[in-house]
This record gives sequence, C-alpha cells and structure tokens, in this order.
Amino acid sequence: MPSSQKSMEMIDLSPADKQAVLRQVERLLASSQFRNSRRYPDLLRYVVQQTIEGRGDTLKERVLGIEVFGREPGFDTSGDSIVRVAAAEVRKRIAQYYQEDGHEDELRVDLPPGSYVARFRRPADPAPAPAVDTAFIPPLQIKAEEEAEEAPAGLKASRWTKFSLLAAGIVVLSIVAFFSLRMRSDSGFERFWGPVLTPSTPVLLCLGAVDATEMNPDVRGPFTPQMAASVNEAANTPISEGNPGVFPAVAWTDAAQLASLAEMLGGNDKKFLLRSSRSATLADLRNGPVILGGLLGNSWSMRFVSKLRFRPHMDVASQKMWIEDSQHPERTDWSVPWGEAYFDSYDNYALITRSKDPLSGQFTVEIGGLGLHGAQAAGEFVTNPSAMNGLSSDLRDPNKSVQIVLKVTVINGAAGPPQILAIHYW
Repeated sequence: MPSSQKSMEMIDLSPADKQAVLRQVERLLASSQFRNSRRYPDLLRYVVQQTIEGRGDTLKERVLGIEVFGREPGFDTSGDSIVRVAAAEVRKRIAQYYQEDGHEDELRVDLPPGSYVARFRRPADPAPAPAVDTAFIPPLQIKAEEEAEEAPAGLKASRWTKFSLLAAGIVVLSIVAFFSLRMRSDSGFERFWGPVLTPSTPVLLCLGAVDATEMNPDVRGPFTPQMAASVNEAANTPISEGNPGVFPAVAWTDAAQLASLAEMLGGNDKKFLLRSSRSATLADLRNGPVILGGLLGNSWSMRFVSKLRFRPHMDVASQKMWIEDSQHPERTDWSVPWGEAYFDSYDNYALITRSKDPLSGQFTVEIGGLGLHGAQAAGEFVTNPSAMNGLSSDLRDPNKSVQIVLKVTVINGAAGPPQILAIHYW
C-alpha cells in the first residue's frame, strides 16, 4: 500500500496530525449529517480525542455510557443500548458524509464496526492525470502501457480509453467493498427499525388507554362476551374519530415501554408525537411512521393485527386469551387465563409486528402483550440490539414484514428474559 494511503492510526501522530484530525472532525460535525444532533457530536468528539491521545484502550461501552451519556457507573449495558445505537448512527452518518461530492480529498475519520476506537486515513496524494495508481494495474497491463508510449495518436487514444476503464473498475470495486462492509456491520435492530427511523417526519407513539378502574385488579370487571367480541372482531369495528379531550389512564408497563422507546428514538435524533389510542385519529396515523403500544387496550393495535397470521384471541367458554396462529387455529398453548396477567408466577406472551398498515399507508410497529409482563418483555426486546440481531437480512427490504411471538416466564413477580417462540416473514 502506498505510504500516502497508510492508516494514520498505525503510526505515531505528530501535533500537526492531531490538529488535522480535529479540524476534520469539526468539518464532519458542521455537516448536515451532524449539526442538528445533540448526542452524536459528543460521542464522535470523545472517541476521537481519546484515540489521538493514545487512550483507545479505555473506549469501552460502559465508559462511553458514563462519560458521554451521563449514565450511572453501574448501568446495565445489556439492557441499556444507548451507546451501541449511537455508535451505529455515527458510523452511518460518517459514511453519508464521505459519499457526498467534494469530500474525496479530505482526511478520512471512521469508527469501524465492532470498535469504539476511531481510525484515520490520509487522502491519496494527487497524481498526474489520469489519476490511476499503477500498484493496482496488473503487470502485463503496465508493460502494454509502456510499449504504447511510441504508438501513433490513434493508439494513444485507445490507451486513455483503457486507463479510463481501469479507473472506472477501481471505483466500482471500491463502491462494492464499501457496501459489503456496510452490510456486514448491519444489525437486525437497524434492519427492523430502518423504515421507521429513516423518514424525516416524526414518529407517532400511540399508547393503549384504559379506564381507571381497570388499573386495579381487585375491581377488575368479569370476562364478558362483549369484551371477547371487541378483540376477536377488531377488523370490523368502526374507526374511531378520536377525542382530544379524553385523558385516560395508562398502564405502568405501557409507561415503562414508552420510556424505553422515547430513549431509543431520542438516541437516533428522531422526533415523536404522543397520542392515546382513544384520542388518535386515522388522519394522525397517516402523517408518518407509527408505533402502537399495548395490544388488548389499543383499538388501533387490534385493528392492525386482526387480519395477520398472529393475533390475540379471547374465548368466553374457557375464560382464556391467547396468541392465535391463523395457520394452525387448533393451537391454544400460547394462552393466559383471564386475570392471571396479575399473578406472581406464570407464563405470559407478547406479539411484535412490523409492516406497512394498509389502512394508514405508513410503516407501523405494534408492540404488546397479553398482560403486564408480556408488554414489558415486548418493549425490552425491540429496544435491545443484541436481542434483535438474529432477525433475517430480508428486513433490509422495507417492503418485508415480520411478526414475532415472545414468551416470558414470571417467578415471584420477576420476569425472565423474553424468548422467541415464532417468527413469520412475508
């Protein structure tokens, strides 16, 4: 590799090199990719400063969470994904910056996948036209070009054509290599959330709403045929007009789910609007991507999943509710007896769906469970990149949809980690 292309992290940085790196970082942060962000500039500045000062070995997830994002020293890195999500976004925005015209000759600053240590690369030194490095030309091609020095003008024109084709080939190979690396660094988390986070419009967070009496298990109403019908026939229920004057109660688990989702969206500099399922209208849902929180208590969630493969179902005779598989309707094992959602020890189930809602025409994510712990498990799953890394690469295609059924075991009131029972792509 020519010395002009040698990675700067492989050599001792002089004071001039350090200043050049810091100036380039400020160029990056002044770009459209970073200037409207709050968190990502802080992360990039910190990792670059630590790297050029020779402290790259200190750049660990916990350290960054404490020093950059103000987390407590004992924060749970497996449950709190702020550092991983922010680093992935910084990598994406750096790549976007260098893809723009006019940045080809600038010093390259990178945050390689799997590392929080910054890397730097000098731009290639300019060369006489055509700008082709002979280190990339096969020996036989070099010999042919040397012999062509004395060739007639017509043959020299052919020579420049060969050079142009060779240069174009190098560019194509570089582009292929870049996108191959990008795909390798792609994660299930990014693939799942991409269609929601990419649009410039805010995300609508629509939470399920309940009456205050439903919050107390001691006064919870009985399982009724009307209740079952509202769940099992959700697709045929009238579309709500919404009532902005209604301020219903929100379940604690839905509030905790909201906090996790709000943090995830904020970490990606994504604005969001908040509505309850009773105040949201179809017009609200048509304005941009939608996240529906809750399941049985959210009429929009019920309508969204009612015609999909996996959906909630209630049975009056057995007093049970379960996640139904329309391809195997005889199965009822993903079930919870009515009222058991409040017990200390039991198995609960959750459903996550990402699809384009035919009603609103927008990408919609539904996150809910059959009870308190099911809803909690669903919220933890979709905000944890490690939990989502196994999702299919097919989700790179935003036209692909997915449903995920989860199980969570609760013992003495404490829920274990969510387990994937089924995944359906279409």
